[in-house]
Amino acid sequence: MTDQYLLIGRILLVLLFLQSGITKAIRFQEGLGEVRSKKIPFAHLALLGTIALQIVGGGLLIAGWFTTPVAALMALFTLATAVIFYDFWNVKGDQRAAALNGFFEHISIIGGFLILMAAGPGRFVL
Repeated sequence: MTDQYLLIGRILLVLLFLQSGITKAIRFQEGLGEVRSKKIPFAHLALLGTIALQIVGGGLLIAGWFTTPVAALMALFTLATAVIFYDFWNVKGDQRAAALNGFFEHISIIGGFLILMAAGPGRFVL
């Protein structure tokens, strides 16, 4: 049963990233505006890299390929996203609660990647 749980867990863990990457690709200009709003250098390249990581990394994790390095990369990306886009310490009022929730949601997702790094992909690998 453990292998089935690992497969289901891999799929569920990356659904958010696949959806986000596809949405960013379809609505590229909107995503570019978000990246630029945070004053990230080379916004165009940063967004292209984000889309590639979310879609390709998500696909690799579902397939069970390169699980440990890809999960580590996704964890680092998720940490950077939490710090840059959910900087609750710089926000006041009602927006602070939303930023705080987003920050800790991302931190929790990192926990899933760490578990995946420790457990590996299981038997069900494409």
